[in-house]
Amino acid sequence: MKKFLIPFMLIIALVLVACSGDNTNSDINKSGGSDKPKEGGTVIVGLSGDPLDFNPNAKGDDDAYAIHQNIFNRLLKLNNNQEVLPDLAKEYEISKDGLEVTFHLQESVKWHDGEPFSSEDVKFTFDTIIKENGQASGSLKAVKEITTPDENTVVFHLDRKDSSLIGTLSWYGIFIMPKHIYEGTDWTTNPANHQPVGTGPFKFVEHDKGVSITLERNEDYWGDVPLIDRVVFSIIPDANTAIQALNNGELDILGISPPFAEMEGFKNNPQLDYGEAVWPTRFQLAFNLKDKTFSDLKVRQAVAYGIDKQEIIQKALKGIGEESTTAMVPAFKEALNTDDVFPGRDVEKAKQLLEEAGYKADSEGIYFSTKIDVFSGEPFEDIATVIRENLAEVGIDVSINIMESAAWSDKVWDSKNYEMSLLAGYQGPGPGALVGRFTSEGSMNIYNYENKKVDEALTNATAQATLEESGPYYKEAQKYIVEDIPMLPLSEWISVQPYHNYIKGHPMSKEYIDKTGFTEFTYIWIDK
Repeated sequence: MKKFLIPFMLIIALVLVACSGDNTNSDINKSGGSDKPKEGGTVIVGLSGDPLDFNPNAKGDDDAYAIHQNIFNRLLKLNNNQEVLPDLAKEYEISKDGLEVTFHLQESVKWHDGEPFSSEDVKFTFDTIIKENGQASGSLKAVKEITTPDENTVVFHLDRKDSSLIGTLSWYGIFIMPKHIYEGTDWTTNPANHQPVGTGPFKFVEHDKGVSITLERNEDYWGDVPLIDRVVFSIIPDANTAIQALNNGELDILGISPPFAEMEGFKNNPQLDYGEAVWPTRFQLAFNLKDKTFSDLKVRQAVAYGIDKQEIIQKALKGIGEESTTAMVPAFKEALNTDDVFPGRDVEKAKQLLEEAGYKADSEGIYFSTKIDVFSGEPFEDIATVIRENLAEVGIDVSINIMESAAWSDKVWDSKNYEMSLLAGYQGPGPGALVGRFTSEGSMNIYNYENKKVDEALTNATAQATLEESGPYYKEAQKYIVEDIPMLPLSEWISVQPYHNYIKGHPMSKEYIDKTGFTEFTYIWIDK
């Protein structure tokens, strides 16, 4: 039986190391104040845009994710230390052959409309995700059947062992939905997508489009009932406007990803506390391996030798970064290959590789010209500028094509019609994230990368029951990725999340980081 009193270290190593050796400074009460939680009040949180709707599983929607975590529950959830915690599943067990995972559910759980929750809701949710090709369907391919021996037990029957399943069930697009509301309907048009009904700590009240989303405390919550009365997500698309609203006291929690240039200011502001962590997200330079120029490994190697990652961190990320050297984010240490790493800067080596690739410098020292596609906004334009300056010293002339996000997605992500581009994004919830990015058929393989050895190693990795067994295969795959350089990692993403120091119980605070999801506000209270 797997208990949830300790992280699932044999299933998925999901520990982040904070920049200072600590994940937060939120234990420092800058305002002085009470340590005794108080009930009541409204907390206002910034949100960068309107959710598409409130169906939590049909398709990806980052603007809805924070809201989903407060309205709905999952079987499992991830905290801001990337540890798996219990949610609707209080414990689980894996069969000896690794082909059955049994979840034992919390009891006496009710939906927000008063209807009882049961294992049938869990089965319905995952059957629907798989049938309707929901956001997480690609990560559930090992699931053969889901059965419900009783109302408080769910069994996932697998056709192969899958060491990534526990991480998948704790992350994105796998919130449990009410069978009694969605069964027999089109889940993309059901009215509940605009009036959501969950089992979570807060109930939906209203969505004023372009303005706000309001939630209220669920007095009948099966877990610890929230302390605050309401959470209001205030929609502020512009980051600078959101920061001003935080400084003016119009926001209690910033909520959005702040510009890197503002992060030191947050740390030094006596009115604010903040959470800080190295997130399993990284900035990377992507190569299109079907492009005539970048299909040549020597050219990709030359670019890798030509880029100064520390300069990117200092200039583009304002010093808020950590140099990336490995093929996988460093969060998942038990599966991380630290022996095979990407090269550091060596301008003369870069020029030598270009010569070996058959290029000759012109009278101005330029070997060839290329273009990098980036979407507008900080810090991508600044990163691209440093890359252009670095590669100019190597003899590669780089032009920067700045695009709106939708146009970038169409050109780069969907059509793969590019030479070089910049990426960032969450690379969890475990080492299994490598599969989507680097296998030949991976849904996030925008590099057009194909290596049968990588496919085989990652297939073997996910076909194990535990991380302990799959770790060597993940490390093998990383070795080949470093050799092939389909992308060049630049810097790990350091997240700084500011909030007013009268806000206690934040999900990144030391006191509650081991109890809550990423942006779950169950334990927040107001001390003023």
